[in-house]
Amino acid sequence: MYYFMFEAEPKQDSPEKMTSDGAFINCWVKDNDEKSAVEQAVRYIEAQGWEIIRVEEQCVAERAWYVDDDEFPESLEAFDQALQDGIGAVVYRWSEEQGDEG
Repeated sequence: MYYFMFEAEPKQDSPEKMTSDGAFINCWVKDNDEKSAVEQAVRYIEAQGWEIIRVEEQCVAERAWYVDDDEFPESLEAFDQALQDGIGAVVYRWSEEQGDEG
């Protein structure tokens, strides 16, 4: 399982543009090839209306890392979604006017 954290901003035609200035998007991809995994993640995120600015983190992830994570339980949910569907993501949006949205 590959894990990526992207910094992104809403595309000009995205409804996200009205409420968010940017986001960190954590994405898990079930794949055996890193290049293929990152390509899938990019396509998925762009289809959700986001333009990727940069990759902040990437690694091979293990489910055990998230099992006892009480601070970010959504990470385990997204990891498990990726096990089932091939990809899972969590979007942490922010707005300059409103502060962090989460």
